[in-house]
Amino acid sequence: MFHVPGRTMWFHWPSVVAVSATLFAIFGGASGDISDQHHDRVDAAVGKFIASVRHPDTLGPLVRAASAASAYDNACSRSLGQWASGLRSAQGWALRMVDSSAKLVTGVLYGNAADLGNFDECVRASSPDGFSGRYILPYLDVQTAPNISTLVTGRIAFCVPSTCDEQLLEETLSQALKYINAGLAAIGFRVQCRLPRQASAVAGLWRTPAAGDYVVIVICLILAMLVAIGTAIDLRLSEKEKRVMGKASLVLAFSAWTNGRRLFAIAPPSDSNFTCINGIRFMSAVWVVLGHRYLGLTRLPCMNLLAVPERFADLSGTMLYAAPLSVDTFFCIGGLVNCYVFMKVAHDSGSFNIFMYYFHRYIRLTPAFALMVAITATWISLLGDGPLWADIVDGASETCRQHWWTALLYVANYANPDDQCMMQSWYLMADMQLHWVSPLLLYPLWRWRRYGVVWLCVVLAASCAWPFGLTFANNLPSPLPLSLSLDGQAWFMQHMYYSAYSRAASYICGTLAGFVLFLIKSGSINRKLTKNEVRLGWLLSTALCLAVVLGQKPLVDFTHYPYNVWRSSLFAGLHRPAWCLGISWVVLACILGHGGPVNSLLSWAPFTILGRLTYGIYLTHAAVQAVDHGTTRTSMYYSDFKMVEKMLSDVVLSSILGACLCLALESPISSIEKSLRTVRGRQHSSNVTSKELGNPDQQSCA
Repeated sequence: MFHVPGRTMWFHWPSVVAVSATLFAIFGGASGDISDQHHDRVDAAVGKFIASVRHPDTLGPLVRAASAASAYDNACSRSLGQWASGLRSAQGWALRMVDSSAKLVTGVLYGNAADLGNFDECVRASSPDGFSGRYILPYLDVQTAPNISTLVTGRIAFCVPSTCDEQLLEETLSQALKYINAGLAAIGFRVQCRLPRQASAVAGLWRTPAAGDYVVIVICLILAMLVAIGTAIDLRLSEKEKRVMGKASLVLAFSAWTNGRRLFAIAPPSDSNFTCINGIRFMSAVWVVLGHRYLGLTRLPCMNLLAVPERFADLSGTMLYAAPLSVDTFFCIGGLVNCYVFMKVAHDSGSFNIFMYYFHRYIRLTPAFALMVAITATWISLLGDGPLWADIVDGASETCRQHWWTALLYVANYANPDDQCMMQSWYLMADMQLHWVSPLLLYPLWRWRRYGVVWLCVVLAASCAWPFGLTFANNLPSPLPLSLSLDGQAWFMQHMYYSAYSRAASYICGTLAGFVLFLIKSGSINRKLTKNEVRLGWLLSTALCLAVVLGQKPLVDFTHYPYNVWRSSLFAGLHRPAWCLGISWVVLACILGHGGPVNSLLSWAPFTILGRLTYGIYLTHAAVQAVDHGTTRTSMYYSDFKMVEKMLSDVVLSSILGACLCLALESPISSIEKSLRTVRGRQHSSNVTSKELGNPDQQSCA
């Protein structure tokens, strides 16, 4: 047994070899009845190919299985017979269907449990009788005993006639596997076939666009037209002419020229503003992208899959499975900025508008998110093809078509946690939910400071006790569910990862830091830190962050460190607040003038621009990775260099797409909202922190 992030796999190597060889005999070597007299009529290359796939009496089981299932589709069994006849006569189209199917998998002993065959060769094979090749990539689960669910999950590609539908394909494969199981019964093994949700692919992969596809295209065209018109007006009219346009001036909010200047504007770094947050946000986003790249290894065929757990066993591998901490950094910064803005606005205006508090947050985050949901639900599935395309991209698209409304209401992490539209959107759900309940923490903090701090600490303690109690009561692993079954992993992710209450401690730590910052900035705290106190702060901050990252090794390395429920429970309850305390010190120290070279790095001018693109990167990078995964044609070779190379390309492409989202939606919506608030006389409360924060919304580019 070995562990891969997000999946538990059991390998019994003799059974894998036996299953691969038998499947090759049935599906790949189906030309057993080709007689020697035909070899004289083909050239040496074709003859060599036929000889390589020849196996005596192996086509029979497949044809008999198809005949048994002919009640579903007579055309399928006729096509299989024509395919068999084409193989016997060495016809090119029939040989291509065999050639494009998987053969005996190589590298099984090093974790290569999949063979994708040749996708393009299969779907382009065309019979004179009117059918083409249908590419299928089923899961093959090898079982040894009732108490072990899966010994090995492999994926072996088959090319079959397009007249066979998915229901019949599963029936046919199950019938054919009876012959395998009859031979494996003596050693206690059994093979089951299951097709993924999007099971197969045929020629002409681009589905006919539906009404929703056209609607999204029209929306994108309207946005492009608004950007073009706004830019043209902005460049042509003088400032005086723009001021007399009235309501029509709202179209100027879409000017790519003005919005681009805002996006690429760089203010000089200062100890009095929040520029250090830009560097933290961008670095955290890169860590998220890298983590999702490694997570993608669980979905892709990898010829050296066993190298992955070996890599994770290294001490340096802790940076990989510690990647979820990057999301806690976002929660911490979100709580800090939200608390500071709330306190500043409430202090200066003497009031708190609950409607604007919620409306502002929703309107700033949702338009770009909604557009990405719409694109994912519609025409992203038209952008490519490949062996894994139907399973990965079409599957993601179908999920968004079914659950788009739970995403836009920000409840998907509870309503459908196992089937969320845009797999990374759980963070937006939890962040929005924490924003919804934050007035219960912030209002007492504003009205009754001492009681508010006590109340905040009580909620923080409860937020730490919850994951501790769940982990202890259920003997759960921490911080990732590597050793759990698939059902156990789903339960763990729902209650210990996606939920707002599991991330509340990170958000509250940031809230406390934001309150301290407000007290210092407002003059309520006048005491200056000594040099020794600053040094101690940096020492403790560094120690906390390193302890959280490196302390995960005993929790995931079960080979050298047996499971201990106390160690796992304490880590589950304390690692997120400990990490966020370290991050909070970094932010406070940099803003208050104690950052030194750290502040210079985090406030580096390019980070100002990249920090504004963080939200766009977060929204788009999963789609970029899904398209890349879906177009994969062969098993990949894992190496850290390859992962970093892929991550860098993800960041570049996502930054470009994020800039498009910023210019077309985020920045225009921000400008329109500010204009409306100016009309309503609320501009003062909006601008009261803009000079310090630059952008009070950590997820917005505007």
